[in-house]
Amino acid sequence: MNKDMSPAPIVIDAMGGDFAPGEVIRGSIEAHREFGLDIILVGNRRQIESFSRQNNLDISPFAIEDSKSIVGMGESPSRVLREKKDSSVYMGPVLVAEGKGGAFLSAGNTGAAMACSLLNIKRIKGVARPAIAAVIPLPGSSFVLVDAGANADCKPHNLVQFAVMGKVFSRDILKVKNPRVALLNIGQEEKKGSELAVQAHNMLKHSGAVDFTGNIEGREIFEGAADVVVTDGFTGNVLLKAIEGLAAMFFGQVKQALTSSLISKLAALSLKGPLKAMKNRFDYETYGGAQLLGLNAPVIISHGSSRARAVKNAIRVAGESLETDLVEKIRKEISAGGGM
Repeated sequence: MNKDMSPAPIVIDAMGGDFAPGEVIRGSIEAHREFGLDIILVGNRRQIESFSRQNNLDISPFAIEDSKSIVGMGESPSRVLREKKDSSVYMGPVLVAEGKGGAFLSAGNTGAAMACSLLNIKRIKGVARPAIAAVIPLPGSSFVLVDAGANADCKPHNLVQFAVMGKVFSRDILKVKNPRVALLNIGQEEKKGSELAVQAHNMLKHSGAVDFTGNIEGREIFEGAADVVVTDGFTGNVLLKAIEGLAAMFFGQVKQALTSSLISKLAALSLKGPLKAMKNRFDYETYGGAQLLGLNAPVIISHGSSRARAVKNAIRVAGESLETDLVEKIRKEISAGGGM
């Protein structure tokens, strides 16, 4: 992107998510005010304008693209592609493909958002399969998990490309100078694990495209041993959801312990600030969503239960991806042979 130009508008699926369109509208207003990004809302115009009017929200800075069909969270992506081309989750990627927007964001049906984006925005030339990059916070840093759910079945060269794309994301979005890339496995030995892991390890070791540190076990990823953790989408999604579930259980237990008696409640008052800061760091809303890497424009997949704060931060990530020319940098790495 030309540095003298403002980022292209962020196209947002206003009907996607458990709390749409209200929380999507609120998050968009906050993002526009805080980051100065232009936004296009795609959704039912009547509902968007009615909610905004009833809640005294100013949406005058936004363009609105009127959609008709509603896509449920459990609907088949293939059905959306065939029968619901007038839905917000389909129309959004079309606007980006036509050059009317620079990035697409949805907190709606994940499968539909990915399918519609892949069909319309299309893959970067040379990328075999796009992958979801999810930022996982650690006490003093974070790491990128790739793939976090886009590809259940993979081949070794897919994992090499995931590593390259994850490296670029870590370097340009998370500002890690020389990202360390590791392959998720059940042991550190080169010959350990599935055939996929063994072959991927060998290819990554000899690719020279990333700073490959070898295999990494599940417990080691929380010690900050890698900046990018690569795996297939099945394993990555299981890990991601396990982390989310564990975090929810942990903070639930902490809350229960700190409210179990008068003494613990008094103690909780002195810990309120640090505990809130810790919770914010590990809250998915701080990071907004995961990015689908490997397409010709940034695509952000947000959590279905995203509130305004998560939407705002997802828009921020979309804006950063445009400002840093993330897609172009991935394209150059892949075309140079970084993805085998």
